[in-house]
Amino acid sequence: MSETPEHAEPAEAFDLAAFMRDFERRMGVLRGEAASVKHLVDATSVRLVSDGGEVAVTASIDGKLVDVEFLPPAAKLAPVDQAALIIETYERAADAARERTGDVVAGLVDESARARELARRLVEETRERKSEQ
Repeated sequence: MSETPEHAEPAEAFDLAAFMRDFERRMGVLRGEAASVKHLVDATSVRLVSDGGEVAVTASIDGKLVDVEFLPPAAKLAPVDQAALIIETYERAADAARERTGDVVAGLVDESARARELARRLVEETRERKSEQ
């Protein structure tokens, strides 16, 4: 036997505008915390702006959301439209970032190879100087 209250109170409506304000506030805090590692984020992420210039979204090369920035044209949009633009722009940024993975990895490998070559050359030069003495 099921028990249903006779006067159940309706569930509270989801306040999307408040959610978006809180989301923007939290992203601001994250931006502040990320300032110390910005150079790493820049090297391994892609920032794209929505077609109408309302939002800018940054995604890392592994597809993670790094940053969302609401630009002035976003103020004219309803929160649900802002959310849709974030999702759309995020998907494009994540795809573009993943495409950069090969370039980033190749750059890291090239840098490592250059460092090994420099170390090898320094050892050889040191050996030559010692043998000349």
